[in-house]
Amino acid sequence: MINFSTSNIPIATLPRMWQLLSGLFTHQSSGNLWCYPGQKAVFLSRGAWGISEAVKEILKFRKKTHGIVFLPDYFCNQALLPLRLLPVQLVFYPITEQLNPDWPLVDELVSQYGSPDIFILVHYFGFHGEIQQVVQFCKKNGSELLEDCAHVLIPFGEIGKHSWASVFSPYKLLAIPKMGILVVSEKIELSDSICKKVDIEIFKWIAKRLLQSFLVSCKIPLRLGKMMPFELDAVASFEENHSINIFSLRLLKILESELERYKTIRRTYYKILEDQLSSISDDIARPLFSLTSRDVTPYLFPVRIHEKIIKDVYYRLIKAGILAQTWPDLPPEVKESDSQHEAALKLRRSILTLPIHQSLSEEQIKYIGHNLCKAIVKQTPFLSADGR
Repeated sequence: MINFSTSNIPIATLPRMWQLLSGLFTHQSSGNLWCYPGQKAVFLSRGAWGISEAVKEILKFRKKTHGIVFLPDYFCNQALLPLRLLPVQLVFYPITEQLNPDWPLVDELVSQYGSPDIFILVHYFGFHGEIQQVVQFCKKNGSELLEDCAHVLIPFGEIGKHSWASVFSPYKLLAIPKMGILVVSEKIELSDSICKKVDIEIFKWIAKRLLQSFLVSCKIPLRLGKMMPFELDAVASFEENHSINIFSLRLLKILESELERYKTIRRTYYKILEDQLSSISDDIARPLFSLTSRDVTPYLFPVRIHEKIIKDVYYRLIKAGILAQTWPDLPPEVKESDSQHEAALKLRRSILTLPIHQSLSEEQIKYIGHNLCKAIVKQTPFLSADGR
């Protein structure tokens, strides 16, 4: 097996030269692939801005100056930064360890805070959540549904069909600059915020991606320096400008013809890791989701590992040149109320995510799976016979 320990496994998908060059001259994406009939796509710089814009429009629609937003406690705090600027009360509802709303506890929150104006449902890691139950809840409580589809490549199944708005972040799965797509009804008077000039930031992005591609091809380390501690959550800068550059939309247009191929690659890679992990007891490590639905395009490979060994497994993978990650950076309100958000905190302590994107080779995926299983097996003797 080839040794990729020189850290040349990219954490994100990388563009090809012809795609970058074509992106300077082609037409821009309309976003129609993310819409159903009667809907339109609004482009913003980040999905987080899409969420905040949707909340503002919903409150305007409901003729309210303040509102109550229910959202899952297993949520990325960074994505909440724009939303925290609005006159809303954020209520974090508990989820189960299967990442679905904990409905008895959600009902208790309704009794405590009142019916929410907006209920946010997250489709984690590209897998769909409990849409029908959420739709019933919203009808019962007079709430509007907002779907966070940041991990979803394109809508499938019931995703995006029943909500007031849905938000996608295609840059998480595609080799394009940061961008968000807010999908709303065509009747909503909301327009794009597009910068028509290809600015210096885009050229910086292109230069960075070309350098990464060169380093990968030459097997030169991509990541140098200290690794992030397992317990530490990443802190990113807050971007107040939520306009999007037209180059991003042109590059998106080019990649739209590749989406089915990317879906096939990601599913194949997910299945390879799932099969490799099958040799490990479920009590010690298992995929968070089983790849059963044919329509799912997985964003990452989330693996749940016994809390006693996960930290060591994490560091072993990093040393092998595999950038395993923890997710998410939980909101402070959740961290400070551990008794109310036990499942979310437990998931944060027991899940690692691994890359399965289309810029990787099958050989690299097998290398990732081999080192994952190897790291887990090395730590298994430290567990007692009953796995505790």
